[in-house]
Amino acid sequence: MQQKLNLNKSLVISTQKEPLNKEQQAFNKLVKQIEKLRLETKKVCMVLDVQLMYYSEHLHPLEQQMIAQNKVLILCYYDIYTNPKFLTKNEIKTLKELMVVELENHFKINENPDETLKNIFEKISGKSFDKLEEEAFEEMKQGMGNMFDRFGFDMDLSDLHKDMDPSEMALKMAEMESAYQDKLSEDQQNRQQRRKTAKQLLQEEKERLMEEARKKNISTIYRQLAKIFHPDLEQDETRKAEKEILMKQLTIAYENKDLHTLLRLELEWINKEEERSTELTTEKLKIYNAVLKEQVQELKQEINMIKMHPRYQSLNTYLDWYEEDIVKINLHDKKAELQMEIGNVEQTVYLLQGSGGLKQIKDTIRAFKIQQTRRPQDNLFDKMFEDFF
Repeated sequence: MQQKLNLNKSLVISTQKEPLNKEQQAFNKLVKQIEKLRLETKKVCMVLDVQLMYYSEHLHPLEQQMIAQNKVLILCYYDIYTNPKFLTKNEIKTLKELMVVELENHFKINENPDETLKNIFEKISGKSFDKLEEEAFEEMKQGMGNMFDRFGFDMDLSDLHKDMDPSEMALKMAEMESAYQDKLSEDQQNRQQRRKTAKQLLQEEKERLMEEARKKNISTIYRQLAKIFHPDLEQDETRKAEKEILMKQLTIAYENKDLHTLLRLELEWINKEEERSTELTTEKLKIYNAVLKEQVQELKQEINMIKMHPRYQSLNTYLDWYEEDIVKINLHDKKAELQMEIGNVEQTVYLLQGSGGLKQIKDTIRAFKIQQTRRPQDNLFDKMFEDFF
C-alpha cells in the first residue's frame, strides 16, 4: 500500500488504493482535533485580549464613575440616618440595614475604599472593614470545603488565605482542580481495578510497554531527523538554509517533548521522500495515537484555564465563564447596562438632595424591605464551584 500525506489543511494520511485501517483513521482524527484545539486556544486568547482592551477603554472608567456615585449615595443615606426627620423607628432600622448592604456591595467593587466609608461601616455594623474582609473570605473558604465534602474529597485549604494576590489565587484554584480531577481518576481506576479480567490486565501491560516505546520513539525520531536535517551535511546553500530552519524547529520540539511537531516534521520529510513512506508502520502509529490523545486532553485543560488567568481577572464581572463560545459575549451591552445603573444612582441622589427627598427615602426603604423578603436563599457559591469542577 502506498501512503501519501495531505498537508494542505492539516497533517493527515491518505492512500491511493486501499482504505485506511483503524490506526490510520484514529491518527487522522486526533491530528485534526489537535489542530482544531490549537486554533481554539488562539481564538480564546485573541477574544479575551480584545475584550480586555474594550474593558480598559470603556468599562473601567464607568466602574470608577459608579464607585464615585455609590459613595455619594451612601453619604446621602448616612446624612438622613444621622438626622432621621419624619422617619419611624422601623424605617431607621431598615435604612441601617440598607446602608450595610450598600457598603458591602461597594467594598466588593472597590478594592481600596476610603476611610470615610470604612468608618461609617464600623459605626453602623459594629465591625471593622478588616473583619468584614476576613469573614467574607472565610465564608468562601467554608463553602468550598462543604462542596468538596459533599463529593467525598478531603481538600486541603489550609494554605488558602485572603492576602493572596490574584496570581497566587489562580494557581491555587488550578491546583485544586487538578487534585480533584486526579482523585476522580483514581476512584475510577480503583473501581475498574476491582473488576479487571485477565484480558484487561494483559492490555494494561501492553500499554505500559507501548508507553516505554513512545518515550524511546521520541528520542529515536529526533536522532534520525537530526542526521537528515543537519545543515553542515548539506552542500547546496538553498537547502542548507532550509535545513537550518528545520533543525531549529526539531530541537525546540524535542526539548518540549512535542511529539506532534516531531511527527509533522518526520511526515513532511516522508512526503518529500516517497521511498521512506514504508517507515510509517502500524506500531509507530499506535504510539503516535497514544501521545496525541494525551495532547488533546492537555489542550482542553489549557483552554479552560486560560479564562482563569489573572490577566483577565477584571473581566470576571462581565463574562460568563460557563459560556462555551465566549465570542458570543457582548461587552457593548454590559457598557449600556452600567451606564443605566449610573444614571439610576445619579437620579436617586438628585431626588434625595431635593425637595422630594423624604418621599424618595421612604420609597427606597419600602423597596428594600420587599427585595429582602423576596431574596433567594440558594447557595450560589456552591453551585458555581460544582459547575467549575
